[in-house]
Amino acid sequence: MKLLLIAAALLTGHRPGLGQATLSVTPAYAYITTEAPSGAFRLRNEGTQPLEVIVTAEYGVIESDAEGTTTNVILNRAGSMGDLADRLTFFPGRLILDPGRERVVRYLVDGADALPPGGHIALMHYRMQERAAVSDDAVPAIATAISIEYSLVTPLVIVSGPGAARLEAAVLGAGEAMVALLLTNEAPFPFAGGVSLMRDGTVLGRAVTAVYTRRRVDMALAAPLKPGRYTLRFDDDYPGVSAATRQHLQTPPSIELHF
Repeated sequence: MKLLLIAAALLTGHRPGLGQATLSVTPAYAYITTEAPSGAFRLRNEGTQPLEVIVTAEYGVIESDAEGTTTNVILNRAGSMGDLADRLTFFPGRLILDPGRERVVRYLVDGADALPPGGHIALMHYRMQERAAVSDDAVPAIATAISIEYSLVTPLVIVSGPGAARLEAAVLGAGEAMVALLLTNEAPFPFAGGVSLMRDGTVLGRAVTAVYTRRRVDMALAAPLKPGRYTLRFDDDYPGVSAATRQHLQTPPSIELHF
């Protein structure tokens, strides 16, 4: 699974024509509990050049801005969620991946049973360096190799105890076929699931999202909205989240919206 920013990942530093680095990480995110505080990410080099990958973990979050215009990786804060980076051990921290090869990075949360209730997050950073071939017409003085660096990020969340996100919703915009919402979470428990827009018991649109602190949600509509009162209903159906984790992440109450 190739990671995109909207799927909780970030790719930077690409220079077209100089490299063909393509690293995939599976899963694209991980939600675990204190009862099973370990797991693994599988890395695969799907490009044509060898990759050196340096793995680190940092406290942070993937968050939309207050206007809902951009979604970025934010370091050193994550709202009410706890810092998992200091409790996280993983191996290996450095690896070489030839084209087409796979490696596994295993992780363990130390002292997970002592974590306070709520979600605790670390962003796993995979910093890649590719050595691109030198062209025949390169200037001899600098014709060693061209270094290209990439960074890819996957969230790792451990949930301690049961609890629910505390969500608020704002309407950013609405059209005939689409509505844009901004969901804000003030609780230490994240939300990961479906968001349905309903009126009179009819589902007009549904989207799937993860909200740690603040996240824009774009929802396709089955029919244009009419003035009146609507309901945002939440569910726990989120790809890759186990039934055990869903038992910890309780469903938030519905929210009323007016258009």
